Amino acid sequence: AAFLLAFLLMLVGCGWRNRRYRQRKDREMASMVSQFIDERNKSEAILADLDVGVIAYSSDGVRINSNPAARKMLSPDPVPESLSDFISRYGQENGIQAAALLGNRQISGMIQHAERILRIRLKESRFDEGRRAGNIVVLQDITDQEREEKQRKEFVANVSHELKTPLTTIKTYSESLLEWGLAEKNGDAVRKDIWRIHDDALRMERLVEDLLLLSSIDSRGIRVRLELLDFTQVVRQVVDRMQHQAQDKAIDMSCYTLTRIPLVFVDRTAMERVITNLVSNAIKYTEKGGSVKVYISYLVDDVYVKVADTGFGIDKEHLPRIFNRFYRVDMTGSRMFGGTGLGLSIARELVELHNGKISVASTLGKGTEFTVMIPIARKVMQDALNACRQNCPPVDPLHLAAAEELRAMAQEMGLADSDLTQLEKKQGARLLDRILERDQPDESSDLGDTKAYKVVRDEDLVRPDADEQALPAAGQNTQPI
Repeated sequence: AAFLLAFLLMLVGCGWRNRRYRQRKDREMASMVSQFIDERNKSEAILADLDVGVIAYSSDGVRINSNPAARKMLSPDPVPESLSDFISRYGQENGIQAAALLGNRQISGMIQHAERILRIRLKESRFDEGRRAGNIVVLQDITDQEREEKQRKEFVANVSHELKTPLTTIKTYSESLLEWGLAEKNGDAVRKDIWRIHDDALRMERLVEDLLLLSSIDSRGIRVRLELLDFTQVVRQVVDRMQHQAQDKAIDMSCYTLTRIPLVFVDRTAMERVITNLVSNAIKYTEKGGSVKVYISYLVDDVYVKVADTGFGIDKEHLPRIFNRFYRVDMTGSRMFGGTGLGLSIARELVELHNGKISVASTLGKGTEFTVMIPIARKVMQDALNACRQNCPPVDPLHLAAAEELRAMAQEMGLADSDLTQLEKKQGARLLDRILERDQPDESSDLGDTKAYKVVRDEDLVRPDADEQALPAAGQNTQPI
């Protein structure tokens, strides 16, 4: 009986120890599984946040995992379930399939898929002992890089072409003078050759100046002198200055405006250049006896200028690229109308530098309308003030200059917090009113006889998207300048 009791106790003890052992092993296994799940979740979270696409295939070529970026890049196609399917689908025309058949462990190539350009990198992974672990496919969207590289090459080619033409002329006529000698030519012929050399030298100078300006804009190195201005005066001065060019072609050029338009916060020189370019193009591409009309008005938070002509017009296929650098509607390279091919590109860059927009509408054979939208000064100042009050200082040149203007006025007004971060709403409103009142132009200045101008009713305003029939209606309540 004692032996049996001891045996039973031993069995119970062994069972208890086995149960404890199993429980410990179960806890260890649960901990390992939990740790594995945590690591997997972390890995998937990292993969989900990556901008590159990642697809993992096992050693037997079966897909293990793929991140959202990979699925997005390959959409609308599904991610291939096997490595062989992936290679056959995306590796036939770029050398990836051939390299895989040769046994290369690292392969790369490019594909064009759904209007995007993707770079594919395929790498074979191995364990320390050399056994094959699987394959990792990395997808990278390089559409923007390829587009920029293409634009860079086109830009270099265009610059080379634009410089080569005048250089060839200069070389030809200078060689003519050197070889034939001044004694072999009469005075008129020599003078004619020198003038041609001079004209092409000026053309090269204009091209270099435009290129330097674009370069400074691209590198954020351009310095703008922003100030509160009456945009009406800027536009009218440009129109007045270019009247003689219109008169030389018997073109009727008129400017219609409101008597008072909200101030804008702009660089005068930049805006003069933009308007000059648009008006000059309108005159240049309008035949004798045509008309050019310039309208100035405002819509809510934007002042706009519309330059409308009755010229040749632009085919709709050219409109999306009209602001591209060196783009010409006449792609034969004709220099009938002169210019560097950079004017509209510079105009767009300068307008966007002021947080504005420029657009074009045209009908072939009927005319073209360019519209420039510039935010009014109050909105620019209000946005800068809001950013400062939220302790998020602006970084773009326009709002940086606006913030400096606000700080200077705050100090002048004796506000305790001149850094603008703690200004109350009423103080901010007073500050804006003070700035805009201080630089408000005299209503009678530079307007001549103010009785000649009538305020356009709101329903008669010329909208940026107005058609040709709406343009005369706006002019009925204004007087041409």
